[in-house]
Amino acid sequence: MTRRRSRLGALAALAGLVLTAAACGGGSGGGGGDQQSIKLVVAQYTEGTRPYWDELIKSFETAHPGKNVDLQVIDWGNLQSQVNTMVQTKQFPDVLNINVFADYAEAGLLYRADEVVSKEVLSDFLPSFAENASYDGAQYGLPFVATVNGMYYNKKILKEAGYDKPPATWDEFRAAAKAIKALPGGYVPYALALGAEAGDYELGTWVRANGGDWRTDGKWTVNGERSVEALQFLKSLAQEGYTQPNPGQTNRPDGTWPLFAQGKVGMVYASFGTRAFLEQVDQAKIDYGATTHPTNHGAEPATHGIQDYLMAFKKDGNQQLVREFLDYFYQVDNYTKYLKVEGLLPTTASATEAMRKDPKVSPYVDMVAKARFDPTSQPVWAELRGTMAADLGNALAPTGDPRATLDKLQKIAEGS
Repeated sequence: MTRRRSRLGALAALAGLVLTAAACGGGSGGGGGDQQSIKLVVAQYTEGTRPYWDELIKSFETAHPGKNVDLQVIDWGNLQSQVNTMVQTKQFPDVLNINVFADYAEAGLLYRADEVVSKEVLSDFLPSFAENASYDGAQYGLPFVATVNGMYYNKKILKEAGYDKPPATWDEFRAAAKAIKALPGGYVPYALALGAEAGDYELGTWVRANGGDWRTDGKWTVNGERSVEALQFLKSLAQEGYTQPNPGQTNRPDGTWPLFAQGKVGMVYASFGTRAFLEQVDQAKIDYGATTHPTNHGAEPATHGIQDYLMAFKKDGNQQLVREFLDYFYQVDNYTKYLKVEGLLPTTASATEAMRKDPKVSPYVDMVAKARFDPTSQPVWAELRGTMAADLGNALAPTGDPRATLDKLQKIAEGS
């Protein structure tokens, strides 16, 4: 039995307890509308996260006398472990913000989206985001926020290396990296982050740029030839000195992004329009551009789309208040204010139109159309990401084996 089946078996058993309690009139199970207080658990994106929610909750409670929303903000580094504890101890939040949902949906713990938001809100979600928030033919996740990731480049460094525009193919990329490395100043041609924080995001981007993907035609292709070739390519960049030291243990926020902001990096994978990255780059007055990653085998250029979710857990008597609160949050003014606070992109049509009017944001909003997504609707994806966080960087070590690493991940994906 795999770890995934073990975990989902526990979740399924827990769901059974939830539904049994509901049948007996007990604590959890869904339906009803007499609850006066709900618990909201959200991830901390920036220092503006808590102030935004405090203000929104205050205005919601003013508009709904007698109703209460209890807020808990958890940093991303501890969010999943604390949520796991909540689930294992049956201390479910009413509304949760996190980046996975399918395993909870598979275990029967979540309301469907149409049970906790109005038809107007449901139809406002952009189709690609709604599809990516669905499990087994039904939407359970509520598309919350999005980022679109691609390649930033330092125009000054590339120009010194003889390039007026960023490389479009892998061959051009390797040639540009070689030229940048030869420059005086000790520049890093490409800052690579395959560490635990989001190494799978960066690898997935290179895999798609190579014409591959995590899944192809409904089947897992984690260890497909295009995937293996992409990881081997990244390892060769590290071996040839075209990256910073130890890229397999480097993360973006405290590793590659600060290096780029210091003007030491030619090219880097980063989130388009995200405050956590751009504020430090803008403060340093880096002359930069943003584009898709260079491609190989004639692949179509694409950005990596990432969305996080809101989801509502079934608890006796909480449905009506959850619905009222979620509809309130997704009102266009409330929602766009949150996106601006966090520097993130919208998942609804109404917010997209509103934010397109801002010339600083509109180029990034429009990049959403080129986004490709991870298979987050597959329940195994949560475990697969966890294993990648622990193992992926090891493939770049001198004795690392990209194919063996991806073979191990393929077995997890297939549940074997």
